[in-house]
Amino acid sequence: MRLLFISLLFLLPVIICAQTVQLRGKVIDINKQPVKNLSIRFTSFGDAVTTGSGEFLISIPESVNSVDVVITDENVQILYPVDAKIPVPSDPNFISTIIVSGNNISGKTSMDESIVKYMQLESLLKDVGTTNSELKAFLEKFIELESKRLEISEVKLREEFERKDRKDAIFAEFSPVLKEYIIRIKNLKTNFEMNYELAFVSNPSVEYLNNAIRAYNPVFDTIYYNNNKWKNNIATVWDAVLAESFASSVSYMIDEVHIPYILQLNECIKTINEIRLKIVSDEEKSEELKKEVRTKVSTIMKSLDIKIPILENRFNELLTRLQNSETE
Repeated sequence: MRLLFISLLFLLPVIICAQTVQLRGKVIDINKQPVKNLSIRFTSFGDAVTTGSGEFLISIPESVNSVDVVITDENVQILYPVDAKIPVPSDPNFISTIIVSGNNISGKTSMDESIVKYMQLESLLKDVGTTNSELKAFLEKFIELESKRLEISEVKLREEFERKDRKDAIFAEFSPVLKEYIIRIKNLKTNFEMNYELAFVSNPSVEYLNNAIRAYNPVFDTIYYNNNKWKNNIATVWDAVLAESFASSVSYMIDEVHIPYILQLNECIKTINEIRLKIVSDEEKSEELKKEVRTKVSTIMKSLDIKIPILENRFNELLTRLQNSETE
């Protein structure tokens, strides 16, 4: 019996070892930089210190589903996971991520800076595969921590985040349309440069021009008919200066590009069809109209060479200012 007892004592460490798994992880800050030499307490399972690359490794029982984490340095707070609880992955090679606040958490920042900080964290969390529900929980935790640090109410800070959400929604509505417009007008210009001469005699070439116009028109119409609404939205959630910049850029698009040049290209297509379909039967008159079309298209192309880059720059500058408004 004594021999059996001794044998069991020798076997016990082996059994325990077989029932543990290695939890691997990395601690980073909001700038994606590793946090080294940071002491981490895994409740009930011991402590670990991060390496120079911010990594840690600890053995835990195989039956455990999640581990509570505590940072022993009082100047550092865990931002993610929001509940300071790391799920134990089924893949032993999976690297769990812990995101912590900066070392100087006592320093005051503005609400705008907090929003920028959250945007950085949100992007970082998306990179590591955080779900939408986890992001919502993280936002609530972040607001709780930031409101205490800024010494303002959670309600006030949450209102600022809601304002940011409105900005995101409005921006997502019109920014793709402005970018699409530039693509379509460039495509229209390229099609005229390549196909208008052949269009006098070629049905496919005429169709290329018609298709380019058909692709352009709906995008222009969307901007034209939503112009006032988008301007008012920008004035409401950004400011009057950016709203005026938006209105000015759209006015340039309409008055300096669309009306003087794109409408003329429509007339050119109409004339090309009349010549191609021999609606103009007089040969001399037909040649005269061809010459007019060539002159018009040439002049329009030269003008668009100047106007399109100006409009594109104005749109890009506007979108950049709107995106970066929190950091200005």
